[in-house]
Amino acid sequence: DQTLRDKRKLFVSSVNTGTLNGLLDELLEKRVLNQEEMERVRYENATVMDKARALIDSVLRKGSQACQIFICYICDEDAFLAEKMGLSSGKGQCLTLR
Repeated sequence: DQTLRDKRKLFVSSVNTGTLNGLLDELLEKRVLNQEEMERVRYENATVMDKARALIDSVLRKGSQACQIFICYICDEDAFLAEKMGLSSGKGQCLTLR
């Protein structure tokens, strides 16, 4: 949880639309978010930054397992963002570098 809290501002300012939409799909598939929560993030926020802020805040409220799924997705699907945020995926687990 603390890793995401510490990296929240960086995530909000750095994530792109493709990664954000992929995260929404992944979190819905893994049942971190339900359909209504996913649609609320996707359709009720005007900008990518607003969507990113709403998404990360929602995941933070869901606890450590939700945060881990979020971090792993970034590590696996957006290496540039993962590096920028100081995240790394290794040996099947996602680890924090910094």
